[in-house]
Amino acid sequence: MRINPGTRAFFALAAALTAAVAQAAGDPFAGTTWQLLSIRSMDDAQGTTKVATPGRFTLSFGSDGRAAFVLDCNRGSGDYQVAPASDGNSGTISFGPIAATRALCPPPHLDERIARDMAYVRGYLQKDGKLYLTLMADGGIYEWAPVHTAGTEQDKDRVVKPVRFAKGKSEAVIRDRIAGRQYVDYQLRASAGQRMTVKLEGSNGANYFNLLPPGRLDEAMAIGEFSDNRFEGLLPDDGLYTIRVFLLRSAGRRNETSDFTLAVGIAGAPLKAVPAKVDALIPGTPFHARTTTQCAPLYTEARECEAYVVRRGFDGTGTVELRWQSEGGQEMRRRILFVKGEPKAADVPQAMTFVRNERGWRVSFGGEEHFEIPEPLLFGG
Repeated sequence: MRINPGTRAFFALAAALTAAVAQAAGDPFAGTTWQLLSIRSMDDAQGTTKVATPGRFTLSFGSDGRAAFVLDCNRGSGDYQVAPASDGNSGTISFGPIAATRALCPPPHLDERIARDMAYVRGYLQKDGKLYLTLMADGGIYEWAPVHTAGTEQDKDRVVKPVRFAKGKSEAVIRDRIAGRQYVDYQLRASAGQRMTVKLEGSNGANYFNLLPPGRLDEAMAIGEFSDNRFEGLLPDDGLYTIRVFLLRSAGRRNETSDFTLAVGIAGAPLKAVPAKVDALIPGTPFHARTTTQCAPLYTEARECEAYVVRRGFDGTGTVELRWQSEGGQEMRRRILFVKGEPKAADVPQAMTFVRNERGWRVSFGGEEHFEIPEPLLFGG
């Protein structure tokens, strides 16, 4: 087995910190939820497995010593015990047997691997806002990121504020302060085809933002942590956009603060929907048409999606919304803005590519999710 020196150093650090554990009162994880980013192996032949859709694999720590897992199309739970070290960022942690449902999820079957590996977790390290769970005998490292969502125990820390532009202006600079576990949702309405810019500068290096599309408070379309706290791009749909400003969990737990400046701008004219008197709407909806189409979303057995369109012209301009059910019964969505027959923007952070074919378009995200968009849906007819 060939061991990467950088990985060996990380394991050495985690082992040293874990060896220095001093039993301490309190559970640093109770009430928190984490999503899986990657699984590192000590074996170079295996390398690092990156998780394309972290929200499909989550770990929630309860205040009763129980942990709940979302494992792709399955769910699991089990006991856990944690003993923090004196440094406050590391310690020992172990999980009891994970009782999980047994639905057959699609490859690469990460659900089975995670449920199995949790029995071998022995230590943890919190660094740069992330949680690293280390397996015994140099078995691997699980890298997790915090989930900042409304509707959970964290919701009490949520503050909602509107973004207001001065008369005649399309830009605003907001100066504010954030402390501890608090997060602020700055909201503004914008339309498909407009271009949004967001820039965050904070006094604390753990201060970041996520951009959330209309109607979704649990899936980001831009992640400031991975884009130098900047975003500039076309918007795929009409509605209320949310810029969520927060401190990484490690900084929040230490009750750190950040004085920040948030610059938000909207430019360009909206791509207005075709009026109902010109192109009839599906009753009770903003959509001009719907169909069923082939798709291959990640981590689900769904191979057909419902596809809807808001036509913004008859030249191939419009917003296509795709819907499907996850294995857990949750409705999932993707929105794609087409401009003159070409996909230009979407409400996900993964890179978008497309191929034109005789039936329409095959649109892909991150090279792993694929959606067939029929040409008549967009053009009519």
